[in-house]
Order: sequence, then structure tokens, then C-alpha cells
Amino acid sequence: MSIEEILKLVENENQLLRENYIKSYKIKEEEFGIVLGSPYCYIYLIEDVLVDISVSAWAYLLLNLIKNKYKINYLLLTHSHYDHLGGAYLLKENFKNYFENLKIIGHNNITNVLKSTNAIKIISDFNYKDSSEIYNILKINELSNFLEFKTFNLDYELQEKEKIINLSNLVNKDIKVIFVSGHTKDSVSYYFVKENVLIMGESMGVPNHKFTFVLPEFLTSYIHYKNNIKFQEEFIIDKKINNFLLPHIMYFTSFNDVKDFIKLSYQSLELYTKKFLEYISKTKINLDNFDSKIEEVFKYILEDIYIKYELTQPIYAFKANITAQVKSIIKELT
Repeated sequence: MSIEEILKLVENENQLLRENYIKSYKIKEEEFGIVLGSPYCYIYLIEDVLVDISVSAWAYLLLNLIKNKYKINYLLLTHSHYDHLGGAYLLKENFKNYFENLKIIGHNNITNVLKSTNAIKIISDFNYKDSSEIYNILKINELSNFLEFKTFNLDYELQEKEKIINLSNLVNKDIKVIFVSGHTKDSVSYYFVKENVLIMGESMGVPNHKFTFVLPEFLTSYIHYKNNIKFQEEFIIDKKINNFLLPHIMYFTSFNDVKDFIKLSYQSLELYTKKFLEYISKTKINLDNFDSKIEEVFKYILEDIYIKYELTQPIYAFKANITAQVKSIIKELT
């Protein structure tokens, strides 16, 4: 098949699933706190602390659900990708009458990202595409006003002085920050001590909807990503963490399920990396001929990974991720 035929097949395969995800948004109360959203994108509210905010349209939709029910004093960001911080400005400005004391906290590198013209362009473009999809599927007229990304400032920047730091001096709650670069330079996980909750963004991968594959998410460093999976695994086992909260597809509230996720994450990473090395060898791609060869590699990954494991990540985001991952593999493993 040509790449155009593959893309058409992918579009037909995952469109219904994505539509169902977007239509099924809700508030769900768990023992540890509030889950907002659906497998399209989950965000988590624990007492007055919200972790991540998704794209602008999704953020507006979910914040409207809770604006008269709950308070938010803190927004903790796991990293600088569009589907984790796209709606931060809305929370700060459009809902300031409801959440007037809000403080936004994240890795200090997020500030650098939000000063980068190229990064803002990518965030804005992807945020608009995802938000437009949400608007077109849900047909909620009000959402048409919230398709654009607007930049914002962090109220407090996290500095990696140690692998784990405590947030109790900033947030009136026992929360630990774990620095876990590899997915991005600014990836962090948050451990809520009392609730025994770990929220890790995408620093350990994202499962498919059948839980037969965990899509690896090393975009800046394969080595750091793998090392930080190991570090978090040891932390999870030590704390017997049962509330393991992912941003996409599913979350877990059973320690045994968490251990199954970790096992599958390792297996998937090994398979995925083996495939990448095979395609790098087959196409003879390197950093000098990268632009002319990446489409060929992308075609193999679409056929052997995306279609086979029924992934639902938007193709534009998936392709951007593949591009970054191939570069990481070439630099670190070849």
C-alpha cells in the first residue's frame, strides 16, 4: 500500500473510536478524587489540585462541568505538550471568577517552550486541530469560541535540584514531584502521598484501548525514558501504588493492574525499539539523509504498529512523535 492508502485506512479505522471517546466525557468520583473527561483525555482533580488541562476546547467543556461544584487553587502540569497545557489560559482567565486564586506550577523548561516561536506554532496548530475535532463532533456552539491556544506564564517553576522534591511548601498538600525526562525535557510525575496516587503524564507510555500494547513515548531521549521507567517502577513497587493515573485511554486503581501495565510497557518498548532499529537499517536513514527517508520509516511504523495495535492518537501528532523518536534512536543506539 502507498502511504496515502495507509493513511486513509487509519482514518477510517480510528475515527469511530475517537468520536466515541469525545462524546463520552463525564465527571467520575473515585476514592482518590475526581476524574474528568474520557479515554480521549483524562484530567484529575484531587481536592483543590488539578493535574493537566488538555486542549482548549476540552478544557472549556470540562471546566464548565465543575465550575460551580469544585474549587481549583492549583494547576500542576506534567509537561509542555499541547494536549496537557492547551487550556491553561482558559482556566486562568475565562474562569477566574470561579478559580480566582489559581497558581500554575510546572517544570522550569515549560517557560522556555512558551518563549519559543516554533514551539508555540506547533502547540497552537495541534491544539486547534484537536479542539476543532471536538467542536465538530459535539456540535456545541459555545466551543467554537475556544479553539485557539493562548500562551500563559507559570506562577512557579520547578527546579530539578534532586530527583524527587516536595511541593508541600507551595501547595497545602503532601505532593512529591519526580523528575522523569525522556518523553520531554520537562516531564515530571506527581505523587499524592495520602491518596497513594501517581500521575505521570506520558513518561511510561500510553496503552491502546485493548491493553495489548503500551505505545512508548520517548521523544527527547530513549535512554532517559527507559531509565525513568525503571526509576518509577521501583518507586511504584516500594509505595505499592494502586492509583496509577494516565492522561489517555485508561487509568488504574488496582496494584496488580499497575504491575501488569509496567510489564506491558517494558515488552512494548523492547518490541518498538527492535522495529525502529530494523527500519533504520532497512532504509539506511541517518541524520544526513533524514528528511528524504523519514516518510519511508513512517510508512513501516503505520503498518506494523499503528494499524496492528489500533492506536487512536491523531496522525499529525503520531508523525511528529515518530520523527522525534527516530532521531533519538539514531543518536543513542546506532
